[in-house]
Amino acid sequence: MFAVDKSQPILVYLAGGVQGGAVVRAARQRGFKVRALVRDRTRAPALAALGVELAEGDLRDPASLHAASAGIAHAVLQIPIGSLEDMRIQAENAVSASLASGLTSIILKLASASRPVPCTEPSFVANAMIEDVARRSGLPFVIVRPTMYLDNLLKPSARADIVEHGIFAPPIAASQRIAWTSTDDCARAAVTLLERGVDAGDHRIAGPESVGGDELALRIGAGLGRSVIYRHQQLDEFERDVDAAMGPGTGRRVASKFRFFAAHREEADAILSGAFKPQPSLEDFQPTGIEEWVRQHRAEFYDGQA
Repeated sequence: MFAVDKSQPILVYLAGGVQGGAVVRAARQRGFKVRALVRDRTRAPALAALGVELAEGDLRDPASLHAASAGIAHAVLQIPIGSLEDMRIQAENAVSASLASGLTSIILKLASASRPVPCTEPSFVANAMIEDVARRSGLPFVIVRPTMYLDNLLKPSARADIVEHGIFAPPIAASQRIAWTSTDDCARAAVTLLERGVDAGDHRIAGPESVGGDELALRIGAGLGRSVIYRHQQLDEFERDVDAAMGPGTGRRVASKFRFFAAHREEADAILSGAFKPQPSLEDFQPTGIEEWVRQHRAEFYDGQA
């Protein structure tokens, strides 16, 4: 445990992204000063408007990370998804810069579960590798990991299907129960742990209820004030759609997690289905319900609609 000095900034990695931006907002709401690591400060006017210090840097550029980490005691670190080797290099660069600057602790935001080889799901193996890099460094760190993000509903194709056609069609069977969370809730949890001086532990952040596909659709519809139905998109179709939108081969990589869940139901339930339970240092944490989250983001759902 450590004492938090809010007069000193915390470093937020990938601050220009959806997840990093959520951490910046949560930290500012709790009175933290923030140094936001971005690739290009001219493309981060929203962060500048929050009164944060912008630091340009790249996880592939050790010198920029050392400069961004100077005078920092705590950081919230996330590694972008890529090849296992690229993620390893970026994790090692970030941890090396943290050690050199004398950081007290890191909040490590992972994309989901961690599973070592011979697990066949690359993102789970990558998470385990990132944990190992942090562990071997000896630097105190806390893990925050989500179930599945409601923010996926706001991706252009999903949002259009929901608003224009009343359909939500992810590549997940309707029978799979999920305790959906959000980037904002994970950010709030991370900042709460930092504020309370926690420097160890693995925290799974989930929503307050576990629902199947049809129940999810009902809650989305209630939040939007319209009828929504759930349709399970077959994985082959999903891969073709992703390839068409993002380039050949991308669909297979994106779909790998969903194929893992379909093939390993017990693992899927362990990772996704359990609703949030009070845990050490998050005993009073109140996750956001699905319908409430949808209501909060109603304007974003209808953005650009006639």
